[in-house]
Amino acid sequence: MIVDLLVEGFDSALLPCSFVVLVPGAAAVIAARQESTSAFFGFSIGLVALTFLRFSGRGGDLQTGFVALMLAVAVVLLAIPLVRRLNVVTGAGGLLVGAAAGVLWEPCVGIHFAELLNDLPTSRIVPGVALLAVYLIGVLAPVIALAAVLYLIPNPTLILARPVMLVIGCGTLAVLAVATAAGFSDDVISRLVELSVA
Repeated sequence: MIVDLLVEGFDSALLPCSFVVLVPGAAAVIAARQESTSAFFGFSIGLVALTFLRFSGRGGDLQTGFVALMLAVAVVLLAIPLVRRLNVVTGAGGLLVGAAAGVLWEPCVGIHFAELLNDLPTSRIVPGVALLAVYLIGVLAPVIALAAVLYLIPNPTLILARPVMLVIGCGTLAVLAVATAAGFSDDVISRLVELSVA
């Protein structure tokens, strides 16, 4: 079951419906730059927590205005380390982005993930969260690779200018916040799901 979920997650990472998770995750990691690991772990925790709450029926259905506010606050938190290295603040920004992605995400359901979703409402919290995390590791493989590359670049100031990365990452999150607040996110997400199952 674990290997099947991981493989299914890898397959899902290539589908358009996963962009709802991958784009905010990549934006948070890019904005965080050298603190990319803090942003990634924060993002992962927020994503797993909110998707588990939603799909297990234990809560997590937030209004789009609140989700947009979360993304806007994350932009501010991710911009702070430009002035001073603050891994905790960067992690908090990533956490908010992950939580927002978890609220918005409509996954392309495969056989094994569908079984997991059916079992989540009656499963214990720890096994349910662990299995969901395994699937999401597969989905997040491109973001994991991006975070690793950004962290391992030996002299980042020479290769990628920090302000440019910040503008790209935070700009993307700001656009997502505005689109969510304006109500465009539902239409875009539905279209991505349609493209995934076509």
